[in-house]
Amino acid sequence: MRRRGTEERRLEAIARAFEADLRQEFRAACEHLGVRTKTHVPAGVTIRTPRVGTVHPGPPTRFSVELMPGFVPADLLPPARRVAQAVGGGGVRLEPLAGRWLQVVVLDGPDPPADHGDPLRRGPRRVLRRGPVAAPCPTRGAVHSFR
Repeated sequence: MRRRGTEERRLEAIARAFEADLRQEFRAACEHLGVRTKTHVPAGVTIRTPRVGTVHPGPPTRFSVELMPGFVPADLLPPARRVAQAVGGGGVRLEPLAGRWLQVVVLDGPDPPADHGDPLRRGPRRVLRRGPVAAPCPTRGAVHSFR
């Protein structure tokens, strides 16, 4: 019976470490890609990124993110793709939760865009339904030529 408790504690420690790494990776991706606000105060500079809520290790790996004022769900796709790539996923899907919260689902393979079109596509936009937004990770399975 003692062995079972030890194993549970070990698995819980692994889950906590994964959650901390995912939060750190998402924050770093947001800072690097400019999905942040920067405020200059007398004590220095304050950088604020979207807040990560609950993390579910999966499968599939999913986590909730709070949109900051003035941001739209499409703004979170680039950092979410980087996190998906870091955890071994092939794409991401953003699903609306309550209020300003979104759920980011890491997919095994690229998911085709939903019926309403790709949110990163340029040109006139149609009215978006309250469905998921999907986008593939650009480097998964891609062949690059640097000639």
